[in-house]
Amino acid sequence: MYEEDPMKILLTHTNILENDPKQKQKMLPYPPLATIQAAAILRDAGFEVLFFDPTFHENLMDFNEVLKNFKPDVFIVYEDYFNFITKMCLLHMRETAQRMANAASDIGAVTIVASPDTSDHPEEFLKEGIDYVLIGEADETINDLCHEIMSGTDPTQSEVSGIAYRLPDGNIRMTAPRQLLRNLDKLPMPAWDLVEVEAYHHAWKKHHGYSSLNLVSSRGCPYSCNWCAKPIWGKHYVQRSVKQVAEEMKWIYENFKPDHIWFADDIFGLSESWLVEFQKALSADKTHINYTIQSRADLLTPKAISALKKSGCSEIWLGAESGSQKILDAMNKGIIVEDLRKAVFNLKASGIQTGLFIQFGYPGETMEDILASANLIRETLPDKIGVSVSYPLPGTPFYESVKTHMQGKTNWEDSNDLAMLFQGAYESPFYRKLHQVLHEELDLRHQISVEGNTESSEVQELWKKVMEGWMSLGKMEETLHRGEW
Repeated sequence: MYEEDPMKILLTHTNILENDPKQKQKMLPYPPLATIQAAAILRDAGFEVLFFDPTFHENLMDFNEVLKNFKPDVFIVYEDYFNFITKMCLLHMRETAQRMANAASDIGAVTIVASPDTSDHPEEFLKEGIDYVLIGEADETINDLCHEIMSGTDPTQSEVSGIAYRLPDGNIRMTAPRQLLRNLDKLPMPAWDLVEVEAYHHAWKKHHGYSSLNLVSSRGCPYSCNWCAKPIWGKHYVQRSVKQVAEEMKWIYENFKPDHIWFADDIFGLSESWLVEFQKALSADKTHINYTIQSRADLLTPKAISALKKSGCSEIWLGAESGSQKILDAMNKGIIVEDLRKAVFNLKASGIQTGLFIQFGYPGETMEDILASANLIRETLPDKIGVSVSYPLPGTPFYESVKTHMQGKTNWEDSNDLAMLFQGAYESPFYRKLHQVLHEELDLRHQISVEGNTESSEVQELWKKVMEGWMSLGKMEETLHRGEW
């Protein structure tokens, strides 16, 4: 489109492992799907696009060198809103985006940032001198905005929807909301050619012995859990066609040979019929690769589990949240504890591994509710657990209910923060200790289930450590208890 002198765009993200000790230790890095999707959209529109991936970089020195050499007309921090780290709106990512944008501004580039955090807090970015922040789903917004900049039109005069900017008087103006995409199949495939895939393969194989890449089949989640922040899609849910997802999965396998695929969907395969069709499409293409998904206990019917197993699904993470029905109801989760137990047992019977996300600290939770969650883990013995505390983010009923109890800090520094941002029943050290003890107990129970020996000196020592952990929690309960919420 702009063959003679295309506008130069430098695109990046801020999920840098060095800035997040927990993620650096876990070493489960994935390419930023939303970022390279935006790169494909802009490149198809005729812009000259360079992608800088800082995932494995220790500092911004390399970024500054790229910025100096490329001299972009437009600089964009486009976060991967399919990655749960991005959805957490961590302070280290916000601060990195601001530093990068400021450096780009110093060389005369127009600066743009798009993320869940910009949708929640546009003022935090605009006050740092960033020219435009994008609100909501940004695929079409970024294309429209860059075309306006390329043409010399002032975007503030052309009413590009889905953007926010600062007026001359210092006030912030947000344009009309961007309409959400209804047909995801029309989007180009992410620009995988811009990614150093081998760097991701190397990290995975070095730390885990196999490689994994990511893919999405849908956007959004139609459920109404009242703590779940949805600044991009709200309750909107749209699914790609089975044919396109199966073809992309096959293409990724044939071109990069990963050992495993992570489907980053909030909910993979909302309907049983889609899962059955997906399994048939993969079988017809003779594509078989192990993959992991996130789902809900009440979606995992016997027919759905069978289709998932046949199509290569090897692991499913469930948003269990709590073993207490009282807390599940308070969260508006829409499932019952028995659904969780049944789902884990059925998945185990089918040979699919399970992971449970557990959340503590929700308003009204007592020690009895905490023990109910611990018992759910003991009874079902999932392969993995993810333990966190309730994290109030803007736009949720949960946030509205606790915002008057928040204590100054509004975002976690990094993914291992586990800070209670509002006045809950206990203070942060209690929940950090609980996180540790639950993981230690699960690891011990797995060891016993494999070895079948509870009498060895090693097992006895580990049991002692776990029991001391629970006793320590009992003492902490007394000293860190802050009364009924």
